[in-house]
Amino acid sequence: MTTVLLLAHPDFAASRANRALLAGLTDVPELEVAELYALYPDGKIDAAVERARLLRAGRLVLQFPLQWYATPPLLKYWQDAVLTPLFYLEPDVAASTAGLPVLAATTTGGPPASYQQGGMRIDELFAPLKATARKCSWLWQAPFAVHDVRNLDDAALSRAGAAYQSVVLAAPMLG
Repeated sequence: MTTVLLLAHPDFAASRANRALLAGLTDVPELEVAELYALYPDGKIDAAVERARLLRAGRLVLQFPLQWYATPPLLKYWQDAVLTPLFYLEPDVAASTAGLPVLAATTTGGPPASYQQGGMRIDELFAPLKATARKCSWLWQAPFAVHDVRNLDDAALSRAGAAYQSVVLAAPMLG
């Protein structure tokens, strides 16, 4: 089955970290990358195309930079445009995605300590995504995060890409 990666970065070309993460996935078989901001520069999601993409998924990966403690707006809009009609108007079709493993992968500008005790932990910040996964009967995976990306050199980013690949490959596949 296909690993569907929804890449939601408003300026992917300028992101060394997100490019390095994606480059780390070269050995993931049947990887389908949907770069949302490139596909939909006008911000209008083609719900039929994205619905079909989701229904092909054996594993779903959401990759994005954390922006003001949330996902970029186009990823949220993808949820609204694709999941709302699917799960509320076509529950029998939506049921076919039950058990879909979903992994959120993010990059942050702040150091790891900003997202640990005393700060907002990544798992707390991703509560809306986790709740969405639960509502959809999907299998939530522990999030993957790379912190302080502006201060990482190329070698560190390459290691992060390799670690990302390991995490993606370790996630189960539907079916």
